[in-house]
Amino acid sequence: MADAADIFSTDDDGGYVYVSNSELSNGNGGVYGIYFNKDGQIINYKRLLHGTTRNCGSGRTPWDTFISCEEYANGQCWQVDPLNIVPPEITKLGGSGGNYESVAVDNRNSSRPVFYITEDHEYGALRRYIPPPPSTMNNWATLNTLGGTRDYLVFLNSTHFGWTLDKPAAQTLSATYYPNTEGIDCINGMLYFVSKVRYKVFVLDIDSGTYTTFITNGGTIPGGGSFSSQPDQLYHNGEYTYFTEDGGRTPGVYAIHKSSGIKHAIFEASFEVYSNDETTGLAFSPDNKRMYVALQDCKATSLAPPLGIGQLCTSSIDCGCLFELRRTDGQTFDGQMMSLKFHHSQQLDTATTTQGASTPTTLFH
Repeated sequence: MADAADIFSTDDDGGYVYVSNSELSNGNGGVYGIYFNKDGQIINYKRLLHGTTRNCGSGRTPWDTFISCEEYANGQCWQVDPLNIVPPEITKLGGSGGNYESVAVDNRNSSRPVFYITEDHEYGALRRYIPPPPSTMNNWATLNTLGGTRDYLVFLNSTHFGWTLDKPAAQTLSATYYPNTEGIDCINGMLYFVSKVRYKVFVLDIDSGTYTTFITNGGTIPGGGSFSSQPDQLYHNGEYTYFTEDGGRTPGVYAIHKSSGIKHAIFEASFEVYSNDETTGLAFSPDNKRMYVALQDCKATSLAPPLGIGQLCTSSIDCGCLFELRRTDGQTFDGQMMSLKFHHSQQLDTATTTQGASTPTTLFH
């Protein structure tokens, strides 16, 4: 059961690792790394964390480690080394435990980064964690040192927000305004996060204490496609905000142009096979020319040739698939977007794609 992921450089020659959560229950979850050379060819595969439960969302630290969040009542947020040199550790982000989803960081003050954590629960108040004044700055120990502060988001009215130490009060307000938060990102002092059951993205201006919102499932998508189910992870890349989808008839990856608000379908899975599945693990190679996205349940035993995936995954457990997409015009995903157009009727490798994206290559099962 693949879930949230990120990509980290592994060497100066362009190699990288795709680090992904495994959302299995009862201590069967964990974090795994797929290692690529500069040409995007798989060269290794490693287990980076094991014995954990429902590793769901994630985050990235300023010092390039992976934060893996456990989504169950006593879940914690683990720090994981993508190079598999330093053993994984529980951080101070999770406190007493919870249904944690994802982490974002405001690193404008590099000597004291501020972390934001979402919780996939009706009463999951978004929390802010500020590490203690550092003696050694921006390294592994930052999230393992006693003395940090933790408070919680509250909306004061329809335009302004604040922070409180009163966790129960914040939890009550979260159930009203933003239950079940998932994806989160922070760019230049703007904090973006998703309330999946409200189909809503909140945009917080951290410095001014003001916020706006927009709906993910409204409006039309040029050329066809639909984004009608729950938004999950989000990823800011250049002029576009990318979303994955939890459920729906054709779960996929979608982009919203930041300045115009126009929505585009980048990738949609075939409804005959993947209806009500979940797209996750969205990440981009260091040169932004390769997009990676996973489907949590490949329905491997039901797939017919030419894929033949069932021959590789015949057990009764869930079998996810990782896809790689590249733009046929050679542009990067954060570069000039040309004319995005969704080919609604075209079925490619049991999935449909848009301009820019070539036929999805199935990399891993």
